[in-house]
Amino acid sequence: MSIQPSPGVRRSRLFALCICFALIGAVLSPIGQNWSKTPQDNFPLSYYPMFSAKRRPIETFYYVVGMDSHGRRVQLPHTVIGNGGENQVRRGLRKTIDDGRATDLAQDVAKRVAGKTGRRYRNIVSITVCRGKYSVEDWFQGKMQPVSEVVTGSAVVERTQTP
Repeated sequence: MSIQPSPGVRRSRLFALCICFALIGAVLSPIGQNWSKTPQDNFPLSYYPMFSAKRRPIETFYYVVGMDSHGRRVQLPHTVIGNGGENQVRRGLRKTIDDGRATDLAQDVAKRVAGKTGRRYRNIVSITVCRGKYSVEDWFQGKMQPVSEVVTGSAVVERTQTP
């Protein structure tokens, strides 16, 4: 004796199967954009052009670095450079450099670093604001030196000695 599902159960399974196929089709639909002459990226159905698009071989970046007493570069977190999230600070940094105010920014960052007590900051003696060009391919292969770099502003970190 076999138990047959009721017609209502069969209909609900068929409905669930149709929903699954519709969702799978929707998720896979952006794949066709990869072969289109003018691809369109539409969130949330995206074919992720930021990952698949051709990159320029050389990219320009704006950044602030600290220099320690031995001449080594110290990467500074965005929270020391400005207020806000990382992307907001990055955009503000570019605007500041483009507006010719990099030296003012370097002085502000130097004051913030001087007030820090952590091990990361205590050996930093100067701040440089830079515009650098990097080879993207080299970067992803571990060669992280800039192709060219222009220091647009700098400042000395002046600490007050406490007895």
